[in-house]
Amino acid sequence: MDLPLITHSGKPGMPVVLLIHGLGMNNYFWVDPGKSSVLGGLAPLNLFLAEASEESGDAVSFGKVDPHIEGLWHVLEQEGFSLASWSQSQPIGPIRIALQELDRALEAVRSKWPDTPIHIIGHSRGGLIARRYLLEKDGSDIAGFVTICSPHSGTGMAKFTRYLKPVGVFLEKIMPAPSRAGLTKALNRLAIFLQSPAISELEPGSEFIASIQKPLSAKMPKLSFGGTSPALFQIIFRLPAGSHKIVRFPDMLTGAISAKRLPRELTPGLGDALVSAASARLKDARHYDFPVNHVKSAYDAGIHHLILDFLHRGKN
Repeated sequence: MDLPLITHSGKPGMPVVLLIHGLGMNNYFWVDPGKSSVLGGLAPLNLFLAEASEESGDAVSFGKVDPHIEGLWHVLEQEGFSLASWSQSQPIGPIRIALQELDRALEAVRSKWPDTPIHIIGHSRGGLIARRYLLEKDGSDIAGFVTICSPHSGTGMAKFTRYLKPVGVFLEKIMPAPSRAGLTKALNRLAIFLQSPAISELEPGSEFIASIQKPLSAKMPKLSFGGTSPALFQIIFRLPAGSHKIVRFPDMLTGAISAKRLPRELTPGLGDALVSAASARLKDARHYDFPVNHVKSAYDAGIHHLILDFLHRGKN
C-alpha cells in the first residue's frame, strides 16, 4: 500500500519540513483542520480550538473557532517552505508501525527534494515517533527537530479513564435529555481509546519511554514546546432569560477530585490536559511553555513565530 504522503513544493532553495501528527489523528490536523478529528475520530478538531462564546442561540454549544486561526502547514506554506505529511495507517496502533512509515516518508522526501535540508516537526506522539527514529537511523540530513507538547517523559493519559465517570455523572445532570445518549456513547468511545495499547506505550516508565531517553546528536538544533492550560474544551448552556453558563474541562471535575490529587496534566499552569509541561521538555532543546491546551498548541501564533525563527536560522 502506497504511503498517503501529501506534499507542497516551496520556493527554490528553501528547506523541507516534514510534519508528523499525533495519536488518534490524521494529516488533516496539519493540512485541512476543518476536516480533522481527534481521539481516534471521537470528536472534530474544532471542538478543542473553540473559544467560549455566548452568541449561539442553541441550548448547548461549544463556542466558536477564531476565523483568523491558521494551521502550521498554511503558515509554513506562506513562508515558502516545501512541506510533507502523511496520515498514519494505524493512528492508535503501536509506534513501530509509525516508525516504518516515517522511514518511507523520509525516503520519498529525499527523492523528491534531493540534497535539501529536512526539518522534522512532531505534535504530541508525532514528536516521539521522530525522536525514536533519530536515535535509530542516520539523521545527518536532518537540519532541525521540533516537538510540540510531546510527552518525552511519558503521560498518565491511560489513568484518565477513572476521571470519565465523574465527568459523565456531572454532564448527565445538566445536559438536555436529547443529548445524553450521544454523551454516553462519546464517553464510552473515549474510555476505549484511553485503554488502547498505543496509550500504554506512553505511560511513564514504559519500555518505549525508557528507550528514547538517550540524548540526540548535540549538533542537531532542537526546539520544544509545552502547554500549561488544561482547558481542553467548554460547554455553554443557554439559561432562561438569555443568560449563559460556561463549564470547562477539567473544571467540571471539581468536587470529584481534590486539588492535591489532580494530576499535573490537568493542573492549570502545569499541563495541557493530556501532557504535562515538564514532560514536554526535550532534553538539550530550547524550550518554551505557552498557556494553551494540547490541541491549540499547534495553532498558536506565538509558537508559529518561534518555529519560523528556528527554521529560518537553520537555513542560513
